[in-house]
Amino acid sequence: MRIVLLLAGLALCAALLWHADWKLIRQQLATLGWWAPLVFLPYTLVYLADSLGWKMAFGSAGTGKASFLTMARIRWSGESLNNVLPSVYVGGEALKVFLLKKHQVPISRATAAAVVSKTIQTLAQLVYLAAAAWAFSSLLPPESSMRQGLWTVMAGSLVVVALMFWIQSQGLIRIASVVAAKLRVARRFLEERREKIQKLDASIAGFYNRERGFFGMSFCAYVCGWFLDTLEIWVAAQLLGTPVTWVQALAVEAFVAVAKILGLFIPAALGVQETGIILLGRAAGFPESFCYAYAVLRRSREILFLLVGWALLSMQGISIRSLSKKGRFLTPEEPN
Repeated sequence: MRIVLLLAGLALCAALLWHADWKLIRQQLATLGWWAPLVFLPYTLVYLADSLGWKMAFGSAGTGKASFLTMARIRWSGESLNNVLPSVYVGGEALKVFLLKKHQVPISRATAAAVVSKTIQTLAQLVYLAAAAWAFSSLLPPESSMRQGLWTVMAGSLVVVALMFWIQSQGLIRIASVVAAKLRVARRFLEERREKIQKLDASIAGFYNRERGFFGMSFCAYVCGWFLDTLEIWVAAQLLGTPVTWVQALAVEAFVAVAKILGLFIPAALGVQETGIILLGRAAGFPESFCYAYAVLRRSREILFLLVGWALLSMQGISIRSLSKKGRFLTPEEPN
């Protein structure tokens, strides 16, 4: 299935490249000159903001010997894995837990923080999407059917976030156990780990009940991270000589993130991301040449960040070969 989806993504990319006016795109990219590295700055800031949000999700228990820079490095590594493997982000989160264990952060604490962090980040994205839906609506003609689609996405996101908080309040793993029992899968696995599961559920619920200050700080950091995402397309537009408003940049960037979620099972959302940029850019009033140029720039940035992430993994003694062995990095030498 991964191969089929990868081929589908490549075919979509090929179709887009076939219709692109590469002479015009090259002319636009050539205007960057020595300013090109500035395109990569906004997403570096996003990584730092998200790393702070993740660190705050540990609450008052903290991250022990893992400093903020260590957290940023580990997060970078985990996101690089997520961008390669179509694992619905689970692979990267598990890798982060494993790498934190090397810095003497208990697995149970790191796992609880991973669940909390992802939930808070999704809540922050909902705020970001609400702002983007308003921004996009202001750009569309009154009769546009796209307006309804935007608010449908918003309503769906709200339901998902509410469901995430409800499940965690009831016991994330407990509900998973009930579902597994009804489906008659993994019952023995869950039964053998019942005590650890209950502790994990208690830790997640305890964060929401007792760590409201850290919840607020984590939420604010993630909101900043999402809005810094918008800075990338805005900076790229200024450097490429296609000035756009902040409202236009916000409208496109937020819903490109939604498009990437739809392509979650395709490695690096290949083809899906580019299609989203081009279609959403047209709807927001961007010149088509800029949409193609930005799609190229964004993919180039992702490749660069991916290489840096894998280099950081390599520095920690983890190779692609070791990760390819099922469960290799998920199995600690001793239980924790």
